[in-house]
Amino acid sequence: MDEPVFSVGNVRDDPLWHSDDWAAFSRFWEDLPLDAHMGDGGTYRRRKYATISHELDGGAVRRLDHEGFLQSKAINRLNGGVVRRFEPVDPGLLDTVVVRRLLDRFAGHIARTAPGDRPAPAIRRVNIHQHRITASGTEPGNPTPEGLHRDGVEHIVMMLVARRGVSGGSSTLYDNSGTPVLTHTLTEPGEFIFLDDRTCLHSASPVRPAPPAVEGHRDMFFLEFC
Repeated sequence: MDEPVFSVGNVRDDPLWHSDDWAAFSRFWEDLPLDAHMGDGGTYRRRKYATISHELDGGAVRRLDHEGFLQSKAINRLNGGVVRRFEPVDPGLLDTVVVRRLLDRFAGHIARTAPGDRPAPAIRRVNIHQHRITASGTEPGNPTPEGLHRDGVEHIVMMLVARRGVSGGSSTLYDNSGTPVLTHTLTEPGEFIFLDDRTCLHSASPVRPAPPAVEGHRDMFFLEFC
């Protein structure tokens, strides 16, 4: 059985970013529409979605047709088995320095670490998810309402954009037998967990308002390399 492959870090350690780059990126979380596909009836998740193709080494980023997002029931017991259509991410988000450098950083890492007999393709299909999980006194937010799961892709970047007025939201990774191998709470903007989805399962604990706040939110950015 494959050993779980993952790493933890903060993308804001990149010395080539300027002070305004993160602000230009994070502002795109202020207008996310409600996720209308929640099988548990929850109203705590807002999101946008896009599928792109990305060329290695600073190459082209091209938005692909918006076909909707589909996971099997085997992958997602709560929301799988149906095509979920979300409002597409703003084109301006894809043009930010942060997104371009994130794609280059992680796609380059995947290419450098690919086995010699299975080299990574120069052009990758990438799913982009923007999430805001809200929490209030009447409704906590659940980042992974489907429970322990994998996403059914190759590699995942799970990056914190912001968290305000909430507690909880700890991420736990498991090996393929379901044994926990890491529990970590993303607390600083830019902090990420990068994992090989074929070797890890994952979940995240609910978020609740952190007193004295009566409501709050946790903003996340996900890259799924298919």
